[in-house]
Amino acid sequence: MKKRVMASVAAAVAVTGLVFAGAADASAAEVRETSTRVFVGFTPAETKQIAASGVTSILDTPELIPYYYVKPDADSRFEKFYVPGKGYVARSMAQGMVNEAAAHPNGRVWVSFNKTHKRPLTLWTQF
Repeated sequence: MKKRVMASVAAAVAVTGLVFAGAADASAAEVRETSTRVFVGFTPAETKQIAASGVTSILDTPELIPYYYVKPDADSRFEKFYVPGKGYVARSMAQGMVNEAAAHPNGRVWVSFNKTHKRPLTLWTQF
């Protein structure tokens, strides 16, 4: 099961890369790396392309939900609440967060890969 989940994540990343490879006005994604994480940040134009493609809806499948976190912008419409033992969580879907970011003029999406955690992916929005 874990191999299938990781293959699905790899497919989502590959599809996202293909979306940008065909975009004439998209610049290269911004990549930052720390000792424990790799961050990939997308421009507002790229964020709009991701939202329009619907590719992030693959993260909303039951098989992948246990493998990623979401971190919406502080001004997001998505409800955030405290869960004992987990901390603050947001009630949202990946595609909804990307759509929300794309609706803002400076909205951006970031994806991080945590090299040491059991949930390796985090989807961040910033606007």
